[in-house]
Amino acid sequence: MPDVYVMQGGDPAQMAYDAISRVFTEEAAGLRILLKVNTGFKGPAASGLCTHPEVVRGLIRFFKERQVGQLLVGDSSIVGVNSLEALRSAGIYQVCEEEGVACVDLDESGMEEREIPGGVMVQRLKMSRLPFQVDRLISVPVIKTHMYAGVTLSIKNMKGCLYQKDKTRLHRINQAPPDIHKGKCLDYGIMELARVCYPDYVVTDGVVCMEGFGPSGGTPVELGVVLASKDALSADLTAIRLMGMEYDAVPHLNLVREDRGLELGDIRVFPEDYLKWAHRFQLASEHDLHLHYPNPKVVEQGACSACHAAMVQFFRYHHQEYEDAPPVTIAFGADLRPEDLAEQNVVLVGNCTAKFRDGKRPFCKGCPPVPSQIARTINAGETLDD
Repeated sequence: MPDVYVMQGGDPAQMAYDAISRVFTEEAAGLRILLKVNTGFKGPAASGLCTHPEVVRGLIRFFKERQVGQLLVGDSSIVGVNSLEALRSAGIYQVCEEEGVACVDLDESGMEEREIPGGVMVQRLKMSRLPFQVDRLISVPVIKTHMYAGVTLSIKNMKGCLYQKDKTRLHRINQAPPDIHKGKCLDYGIMELARVCYPDYVVTDGVVCMEGFGPSGGTPVELGVVLASKDALSADLTAIRLMGMEYDAVPHLNLVREDRGLELGDIRVFPEDYLKWAHRFQLASEHDLHLHYPNPKVVEQGACSACHAAMVQFFRYHHQEYEDAPPVTIAFGADLRPEDLAEQNVVLVGNCTAKFRDGKRPFCKGCPPVPSQIARTINAGETLDD
């Protein structure tokens, strides 16, 4: 049975230690183990943006006691973010130094292509080698909402195993999904990723989470829980219930459940009354940029998470500058078409829009663009090449 254990209250390191001890019952001595954390973005520790460093500490101590052959902690951040800098900013690198284990950028292990069995949205993906070179892959995500995937948990966390710029591929699938009523291209892409990169164990950090404009621009939520399971899908379905959502609320989880044949009745959660710790998370879809910030207007086609994160931060820190300003339209994304740029006062944002540079429209470079530079480009009304 795909059991899920929920720990609540107390020291995060101890909760993580106790949680993994419930599910990791095999002989660990000599194994090579990777703790795949979530440090896709660079930001402060224990803020809901990245995996809590003390959760990582608890897992490290558990496996050190069991004399594993090698223990590695790592991730590969979104395009434009230095992975080791993100790990340092999140406090995870320091914990690894203190505990005497290696903290790594997954991309430094090199790349290998993986064919997707029965792939429809993608036939193959470029992956970092390390997740396939270890004996056990453990996903250690933080509970967050996500502006496109609904949530980002242990299965979505595997997107960080994609190699370098291939992380953007699932956001840029330019074809109709098999059934739009079941999910968007990204949802199907995550499901197909799970066919080749599915963790052996999951320890989900729900100590400080994120709601609203996740995965990078949301608001911290102190839930104070840690989950663990041998099955990533069961862990994620339990996590969304703790987020105040129904089992069928997240399309990519529905698709993975259908693909793997998991019955909801098969999931056993301990303790049975775990929903007493649930909190109703505000979803990213409830924070429409157009409703909150009518100017500048946004036109987007095929943008990746990095550009979206930059845009959310731009509005967060600069929206007040445009409340009484003349209308302007920000256009970004790799799949923009000429007809998308028919608005007046269009500003092109991000390197993917460079193909539309004509000397008339202001252009803000960057992959991803810097929020303050977006503001400067809009205010100047011209391309700034510094």
